[in-house]
Amino acid sequence: MRNKYYSGLCMLWFALFYSNFIQAQQQKVCASRLTAVSVFMNQAQVQREGKVNLEEGLNVLVFEKISPFLLEGSIEVNASEGVEIVTVGTQNDYMAATEKPQAILLLEDSLQTLMEHLAEIKADKEALEWQKELLLANKSIGGSNQGVKAEELEDVLAIYQHKFQDFKLEHIRLNRLEKLYTEEKEKVEQQLSEYQEGSLAMTNQIVLQVRSSKALPDAHIVVKYLVSGVSWKPFYDIRVKDTQSPMQFVLKANIMQSTGENWANVKMKLTTADPLNGGLKPVLNPLHLSFIQLQTRDAMRAKSNFKAPGRPAMAYQDNEMAGTAEAYSAPTQSMLNLEFDVPGLSNIPSDNKFHLVELNKFNVAAIYGHASVPKLSSDVFVTAKVQTNDLISQLSGEANIYLNGTYTGKTYLSAQSDDTLTITLGKDRRVIVKREKVKEMCTKSLFGSNKKDASTIELTLTNSSTEAIELIVEDQIPLSSNQDILVRLVDQGNATYVAETGILTWKITLAPKQNTKLRFSFEVSYPSQQHISPY
Repeated sequence: MRNKYYSGLCMLWFALFYSNFIQAQQQKVCASRLTAVSVFMNQAQVQREGKVNLEEGLNVLVFEKISPFLLEGSIEVNASEGVEIVTVGTQNDYMAATEKPQAILLLEDSLQTLMEHLAEIKADKEALEWQKELLLANKSIGGSNQGVKAEELEDVLAIYQHKFQDFKLEHIRLNRLEKLYTEEKEKVEQQLSEYQEGSLAMTNQIVLQVRSSKALPDAHIVVKYLVSGVSWKPFYDIRVKDTQSPMQFVLKANIMQSTGENWANVKMKLTTADPLNGGLKPVLNPLHLSFIQLQTRDAMRAKSNFKAPGRPAMAYQDNEMAGTAEAYSAPTQSMLNLEFDVPGLSNIPSDNKFHLVELNKFNVAAIYGHASVPKLSSDVFVTAKVQTNDLISQLSGEANIYLNGTYTGKTYLSAQSDDTLTITLGKDRRVIVKREKVKEMCTKSLFGSNKKDASTIELTLTNSSTEAIELIVEDQIPLSSNQDILVRLVDQGNATYVAETGILTWKITLAPKQNTKLRFSFEVSYPSQQHISPY
């Protein structure tokens, strides 16, 4: 029975070998290299180029080591003049051995050497322990009926002390080596583990049938195909040297891919297009009217005034304001998407990790100012107002802000249609704003069945810098949501007042080392038996 199974296995291997041998005689492997990649939001189009000797008539060409994440139906082929593409398909070469990079082979050799060293240390420690046990087992001196002279006993004790000292030192040395080799072994194993997690069986092949009108010694073949396992996301660096200089925008992208193909020294393009979107025209469906529950005016106003915190809209400079940089090409905006040519050649390995590339760099003229909301924070923030531009405003993403070379925080840039945008750059510690109630001007009184609370707020502004500061200060008085609660602005203190929001705004210039005060007063009346929310 055993010989029967063995004979059957041999026949199967022979059949597979013979099938591959015959197939190899009919197919020609086209040595190719990856030359360009167009990265979409969640796919990429890979371009491979190769040269092959074609015979007159029908030829079968094979492109090896293709990503297993190739998307069926996405293969495009271009060939030299006189070459006709007959069929395009894929196949798997299950007999192909996966080649490991030289660096991985060196790591595996290092791991084997380290394991041999650890095995030797283990053997040495066992031998050392055996010698110690043997010495202790033969500690009897002079037999049971014979005495031992003092000088002989001293000699024996010296021998034992010397041997045990040697045991101790050797044990310490072995432990130190064992710890060193173990640490190195763990590092190598970690690197190998990362490789094994990202490694794929590259047995996928693209098979072409082409017909050549004549023999061509170096026919040029270009193959393009889509792969999944790719993503990229944009983000920005906003850098401001000082409030006298323009803002610098640096558009970057983090690219991650785990296709199994390393993109080495390739020309790369990033685009916002979706290659799988057919671009079908939307269809209008019938629109039916029905009764709805109306919202209150206050609820509608609150919803319309709501803004997500920390996510200002995105802005870019006008073409006339933009700084030019030869290393970067301007983004191309087609009818449906944006494209960015990455400068130079890029290297993005298939390791499922983010890799950074820069897409564009330009300067933006900005109007700088300072702003403060002392009711919520005593800090004064540096702001920059820039002109918007829809050139690349489709790209939304986080932005790191650097002021005077110091990282000050993040913001979020997103598409918008406004003409201008205000960006908060960070805090200016040189300007101090203090808000407090003027106690002698804050009173509570009772008139009949109503209470009246009078409040006066004082804002103290101090500019300790050596330059003038343009400062916008915002504060507020409460608004009534009940007809029995009356709020009256007594003194708006030369501020601009918006009754619908209760917001008071001052636009002032603080001279160097200047200290100034702002005041406003208001009254709140309500029934004496009621309690109102704090303000």
